[in-house]
Amino acid sequence: MEISHNTEAQSLNTTAYPESVSETKSAINPQALLWALIAIVLFAIYYQQPEKDTTLGIIQITLVLVCAVLAIAKLFGGSRKLTYTPTGSPVLLSEEYYNVALEDDIRQCLREGNKSRLNALKTDGSGGIQVERLESKDKVFTAVRMHKYYPEGYRPVTEWIVL
Repeated sequence: MEISHNTEAQSLNTTAYPESVSETKSAINPQALLWALIAIVLFAIYYQQPEKDTTLGIIQITLVLVCAVLAIAKLFGGSRKLTYTPTGSPVLLSEEYYNVALEDDIRQCLREGNKSRLNALKTDGSGGIQVERLESKDKVFTAVRMHKYYPEGYRPVTEWIVL
């Protein structure tokens, strides 16, 4: 599927995955609970001190605030997990960037489903082409999608192609 860079309705970075990949988000991050517990313990220690204006008291209340902020950040950050539905294997998402000059080679690799040739292409830190790769941990499933950079950001150029 070709996407024109001047189409306003197109999304810049879609998160739709192939039907065989499911995404789950955990409700509560265990690290959030740990940081909250540390903040509560530190606050209890601080509260029991008779003199709270000392340097030690200021350091303790600062640590309480830092732990509370970390707990809140972990709570709302959430974690997401991708799974290859048929086997239940976790799916890892990776992104590689290539020079725009390799666009035709990348398209040909995707058309042919040639994973080894795609792996052999040299990545480029500045790249105008982004290749998103989903790969199950058990190596049964691999899907690749190419994005091209425009001044507004990366836009999908191909649909997910299962290799």
